[in-house]
Amino acid sequence: MIIGNNKKRELLYQLINNKNIPHALLFSGPEMIGKKMIALDFVDKIFGDNKYNPDINIISQIDGNIEIDEIRKAKQKLSLKSYYGKLKVLIIDDSHLMKKDAQNAFLKMLEEPKGDTLIIFITAYPQMILKTIKSRMQEMKFSLIGKKEIEDHLMSLGASKEKAFEIALISSGQIGKAINFLESQEKIDLFNNSMDDMVNLLNSKMKKRFEYAEKFKDDKDKINSTIDIWERFLRRELLIKIFNYKGGRLNYSIQKIKNIIDELEKMKYMIENSNASKKLLLENLLIKL
Repeated sequence: MIIGNNKKRELLYQLINNKNIPHALLFSGPEMIGKKMIALDFVDKIFGDNKYNPDINIISQIDGNIEIDEIRKAKQKLSLKSYYGKLKVLIIDDSHLMKKDAQNAFLKMLEEPKGDTLIIFITAYPQMILKTIKSRMQEMKFSLIGKKEIEDHLMSLGASKEKAFEIALISSGQIGKAINFLESQEKIDLFNNSMDDMVNLLNSKMKKRFEYAEKFKDDKDKINSTIDIWERFLRRELLIKIFNYKGGRLNYSIQKIKNIIDELEKMKYMIENSNASKKLLLENLLIKL
């Protein structure tokens, strides 16, 4: 079941009804809000909900990369005759993970399309897609899901009103993350433990903060996981302050919380787009908290 972004989905359906489907689409927006599900739903509507369709090719990252060989294979598949006599479809999830050579190879596919094809890029980082590629695609920007929509959906899945409320606060508008929390008490416990760590760090001196950073070494996945939880915690605190809910744990102003969230976003981008030491980035962040 797809939650949220109803207007964007209606626009996609109109493209089908008007027989005006673009050759290439870029689905951008935050992670875990259902962009891939929307893409698959869109393609299903084009083909009439076929359960198996050889005209659809989906590429996903392997170990954080999409290699040029995958793009070459995709190009070969797009050159084949359509099985159903309709479109040949290529969906690239996390398309920002294509290396530069893979993106350049892909550019040739856009410049010289063969037959009736539909290419969909899905990404939370459209700025990492080459401008020459973006200029040849129609971008559709998807949004975070409303808190009330998430609460209602979680309750429809069996969550109590109280649990749905708390999960909606910490899921940051990401329906996929909300469902993960609902299905795993372990993930909620991890969130709560990391939340305690951050509250303690905010009240600690620099020596204690650097000792905390030392535990991570340069473990990218561990740092990313912690930063993600911290950001969710801060967005939870932001909602609590804005709507005057109970349960807040920080005495920071709304602006102060927003500033820290901005710093977390910058760090996440640097981790993905630079060769800088992950531990050093974390230390710099802890200085600014």
